[in-house]
Amino acid sequence: MSVGSLGIGYVALGAVIALVVAAVKRTLSPGDALLLVAMWPLYAPLSFARAGESGREGELVAALERAKASPLASVLPDAESARLLGARLREAGARLAELDELLARPDFARATVEQRAAELSARGANAAAATTQLRLRTLDQLHALRERFRHELDEVGELIAQLVTQAELVRLQPTIAQASGELVRELVNRVEGLGELFAYQAAIEREGECNPAAGRLS
Repeated sequence: MSVGSLGIGYVALGAVIALVVAAVKRTLSPGDALLLVAMWPLYAPLSFARAGESGREGELVAALERAKASPLASVLPDAESARLLGARLREAGARLAELDELLARPDFARATVEQRAAELSARGANAAAATTQLRLRTLDQLHALRERFRHELDEVGELIAQLVTQAELVRLQPTIAQASGELVRELVNRVEGLGELFAYQAAIEREGECNPAAGRLS
């Protein structure tokens, strides 16, 4: 078989893979399609793996993949670190969704709990009213936790978008690659910092276990 025939077969197979990935993911950018056709032995496994990801995790993986093809590659986290960062983002997104669902429940409405506390106080049921006040405190903590998760994930999302933009700029000006390392460090630090929110949520849950009436979170 001639080299020309091999080349045509290679490109044809890459085109087929690109079509399959596009069908699985529902969308595929022209740049990603070209990468698949030209470098399918390396890029296709990553693309299929990414098809099962969603939200910030998928955005992070996609941004790192694109940045690896630029001079920024030297300042990016290694594959295992990137996997752990993606997992942390996925967990944070799941926790935010759980908090949204929890705080949307009627029995978790602050106004309802406040009204209950007032009714108990008016009847002279001071112990029960004090317990209800503990519930209000727990609700306030949960609302604050949700806002912190939302804020941090928004910040991470903007950093990911900037990384994609910066990678394209570095392609044009390779000399600024090292200077762009600060952006990568900020992104990594933000994602790793989500661990502090996980610890804070665990502390709230432990407090709820110590005060069962105040910690009815399910």
